[in-house]
Amino acid sequence: MKRSAIASLALLILLLAEASFAGAPLNGAYQSTDLGGPVYVGRYSEGWTTGGGAMSAGTTLNAESWDGMTLASQWKYWCSTELTNAMLLSNTVNSSGNGNRTYMKTFTGGYIWLSGSGPWANGDPDYPGTIVDYKEFETITYQNWIPIAAVTNVQALAAFNAYPGSCMTFYIGNGTRISTTDLGQPAPANYPAFLDPSCNPTYSLGACWDFTSVTLSITDCSVGTESTTWGGIKEMFGE
Repeated sequence: MKRSAIASLALLILLLAEASFAGAPLNGAYQSTDLGGPVYVGRYSEGWTTGGGAMSAGTTLNAESWDGMTLASQWKYWCSTELTNAMLLSNTVNSSGNGNRTYMKTFTGGYIWLSGSGPWANGDPDYPGTIVDYKEFETITYQNWIPIAAVTNVQALAAFNAYPGSCMTFYIGNGTRISTTDLGQPAPANYPAFLDPSCNPTYSLGACWDFTSVTLSITDCSVGTESTTWGGIKEMFGE
């Protein structure tokens, strides 16, 4: 009787152990709705302190999915910060102040979150993680030295807390600036807050963007802890 009870308990432990590590997000390349996929497009903000700017150290990002009514219901990432000023990659602005400038902005730190009900769903209620590498390529159009428009593209690498290894990449193309306080344009409603480097919404200066053409790729997210085997269970009970 005792042996039977121990065996039943051991089997329960094994089943629970296997269930605990069965929820790594599903492999796949998930694209946004504008590309015909199931991923929501996004809205994005960059905040900076007085005297700062989009190309300056201290700028902090905040991005959230947008389904047409609600922010952050499917994905979000936030609190990456530029530690150094952006790098100028190309400059076609002429002596009259007309042309384009393209910059590379490197952000450090930050967090990411995917809903457990997204197309990558595989049993976990959600998938929190951290940003490993984040680069943004921003092109600004100038007319008479005034930055009248801007577009951006992002490439990034992330890791999930429960599954070691950097197994998710995401790309964002066709980001379009909607407003910037540099031109006296306040942030519109229903855009992510301007965050400071401590992840608090204290900044009042910044820019807001629409993000489209999102591609999120997940490949081989490994299990966080080695699954318990039947042999290991028997050893626990001295069998």
